Amino acid sequence: MVVKSSFPNQHVGDLAKIFTELRKHNMRLNLKKCTFRVEIGKFLGFMLTYRGIEANPDKCEVVITMRNP
Repeated sequence: MVVKSSFPNQHVGDLAKIFTELRKHNMRLNLKKCTFRVEIGKFLGFMLTYRGIEANPDKCEVVITMRNP
C-alpha cells in the first residue's frame, strides 16, 4: 500500500484516513515490512517521483521491445 499526498502538509491527514480505514476493517500492518517517508526513487518495483507513482522503465523495456507474434 502506498499513500501519496498532493501536498506535504496534507500527508499526516492522509495517513490518519488510511489508519482509520485499517482499524475499521480490523486490519494490521506488519511493521517489519513497512517503509515510511520514501520520497523519490525505486520502491517495490515502481518509480516514485513528484509527479506520482510510475512504472519502472527497466521492467517495461522488455514489453516495449517485444516483437509482434
